[in-house]
Amino acid sequence: MQPEGVNTIFSLHPRLKTTAGLVPVTRCVADIGTDHALLPLYLIGRGVAARAIAVEKKAGPAAAARRAVAAAGLEERIEVRTGDGLAALSAGEVQVIVIAGLGGETIAAILEAGAATARDAGWLVLQPMNRAAFVRRWLAANGWRIEAEELVEERKRLYQAIAAAPGGGRELSRLEEEAGPVLLSRGHPLLGRLLESIEARYRYELEGLYHSVREETEARKEELLERLAEIRRVTARICNK
Repeated sequence: MQPEGVNTIFSLHPRLKTTAGLVPVTRCVADIGTDHALLPLYLIGRGVAARAIAVEKKAGPAAAARRAVAAAGLEERIEVRTGDGLAALSAGEVQVIVIAGLGGETIAAILEAGAATARDAGWLVLQPMNRAAFVRRWLAANGWRIEAEELVEERKRLYQAIAAAPGGGRELSRLEEEAGPVLLSRGHPLLGRLLESIEARYRYELEGLYHSVREETEARKEELLERLAEIRRVTARICNK
């Protein structure tokens, strides 16, 4: 049912819609790097969140988000803040933090800088545009458990979305960092394509190393060959299901 006072149901493109699907029903959600506040507008419109805090680092994008919120008449439910990552949040005011549409290294850096705030919230939804391994490596190293993962295609490109909660984290293999422990264990219709893209990247790097005469490349060659063998094993398992 549409929440009282919300007159518009907002739509999202596949990447953000899949990310939104990992957000549980909650009192307040924070969207870090909100752009035009599309995700908060969607979550409020669907009744997933009662309130939202939309955060942008720079004044210009924050102003654009405020205009979008005002146009929807949702200023009382969505607060737009200008701030640097999780530093814009106070302890205990949100139960879910979403960071979507940024690079994996940037997301990991935001989490590192605001680790206490993230843990206080208790549920993270992360959608890196690239280098998802950096995100999962940070989660594993800081005691977060990956609860759910999704893959989605938009404009012929694959995107990963990750939901995590504190407690029970474990060390991940290199392939789990890249392709996701949940995706690998449970499978996904797009998992084969994701593995193909990872394999292609490994092979490209390996080919470059074979043209190098530096001794230190030998260890990296062995590592890449092991990763390629692991991908082949996983791919064979998927094909035999």
